[in-house]
Amino acid sequence: MKRRIKQMNYLTNTEPNKLYVISDTHLLAKELQDEGPAFQRMRDTSAGKDLDYPGLALIAFVRKILQEKPTAVVITGDLTFNGEKLSAEKLATIFAPLEKAGIYFFVIPGNHDIYDGWARKFRNDKSFYTEQISTQEWKQIFTTSYQHAASIDGLSYSINFSKKYRLVFADSNIYGERESLTHPITNGKLSNNQLKWIKKEFKQAKNNHQHVLLFMHHNLYDHNEIIKGGFTLDNAPDLRRLCQKYQVAVAFSGHIHAQNIIRGNDECDTPEVASSGFSMSDQGYGVIELTPNAVEYQRYSFDMVPFLADREKALLPKQDFHEYLHDIFYQTNQKQMAWLKKKISNQAEYERILNFIDRLNWNYFIGKSNYSSKDKSKIISSPEYQLVKAKLPEMKNYLDSLLAVDQDSQHLRVEL
Repeated sequence: MKRRIKQMNYLTNTEPNKLYVISDTHLLAKELQDEGPAFQRMRDTSAGKDLDYPGLALIAFVRKILQEKPTAVVITGDLTFNGEKLSAEKLATIFAPLEKAGIYFFVIPGNHDIYDGWARKFRNDKSFYTEQISTQEWKQIFTTSYQHAASIDGLSYSINFSKKYRLVFADSNIYGERESLTHPITNGKLSNNQLKWIKKEFKQAKNNHQHVLLFMHHNLYDHNEIIKGGFTLDNAPDLRRLCQKYQVAVAFSGHIHAQNIIRGNDECDTPEVASSGFSMSDQGYGVIELTPNAVEYQRYSFDMVPFLADREKALLPKQDFHEYLHDIFYQTNQKQMAWLKKKISNQAEYERILNFIDRLNWNYFIGKSNYSSKDKSKIISSPEYQLVKAKLPEMKNYLDSLLAVDQDSQHLRVEL
């Protein structure tokens, strides 16, 4: 269902402005699990996500936001673990203080958020159905995002942010019109009607001499030659043509859980920032600074400890929290590569290769794979890489895709 809301005023008349952006928070409300065997089994297969402390991390992040007072905060999808209505409500409650502080809060759903058939609660040794999120409930839960919209199309909307900028939030997900009994659909696609709405928004912005920032869950470009199916928008070329025609300033996405910046290509010169997952690796977040003549993005790693009370710090694991997150990441790699032991019988070689792959993976996911020529040569000539090359040719291809990164994924500046 499509409706139009006219809004004559800009959200802000001041400059410059800062927006904080995160993605893939994957919050599972504490009330939906009891630390029992069923939850632990699910946690152990959650692809590196932290499911024990995400609520505490988000509470701390909100405290940081309230202290630093950006103009707005954006989450580009997968707010919930698997589309649990209670998790969405919990996240909205955590971010509720922003409204009172005059900080805008904008969200767009991810492929795990709407009518996800995997929505579950965990009790003892069993998991049970828990209420899913409909499109209407999404709008009700995150009403503060939609109430400032200049235009709404389904769950997509635009924000007439300032005289210089328009924010366009595009719902790139594929889901049904009723509750699901199956897994969420990984890939995303924009319908013809959605593309028409986006075109209209881009055109209006151009006519109003506004620069567009585009936010969605799926990626505008392939961010990795091996890992791209289901991550890059199915009809990304259609959207890239619109971005090029109307000179969209920057696109922001998530979904792939890896921090990576692509600065455009011959087809489309709109750069895209794919944000890492806030629920894993080093809890990355981005700061977007908007000035009349430039958009500047800088990524940071969040340290929640300074924003916690002593009683809250006591709930954390004894080790450094980022080390804890890396351990989860490493354990996930180890499980996913259980096949490696069958290929590499020598225990010492196995451990060296596993640690080598883990290091390259970690650097890629936190956006630090832009190695110098010297460091890249050192990696390729290392005994570990040579072992992989000799014994694991498919893994070599994957590692080469990580080493193919040739740009800074921490910082972006676009002159307008």
